[in-house]
Amino acid sequence: FTPEELTEEIKKYIPEFKISYAVDPVRQAIADSWPNSMDDSDAKEEWGWNPDYNIERMTDDMLKNLSKKLKINY
Repeated sequence: FTPEELTEEIKKYIPEFKISYAVDPVRQAIADSWPNSMDDSDAKEEWGWNPDYNIERMTDDMLKNLSKKLKINY
């Protein structure tokens, strides 16, 4: 997912959330070399693997744990 997609997901919980960042060209080049998707069908078939997280669940979990750690409410 992109920073913009994550921002939109966070805004579902914190509507006033804003983000700013500077892209590091070296790290971005590494990320750009990665595939856009991965085929995990063999892992699902052979090992019974099933992902527990997607961007929605990850964001919910991240915000819950950060709010506990930082003692804040969102």
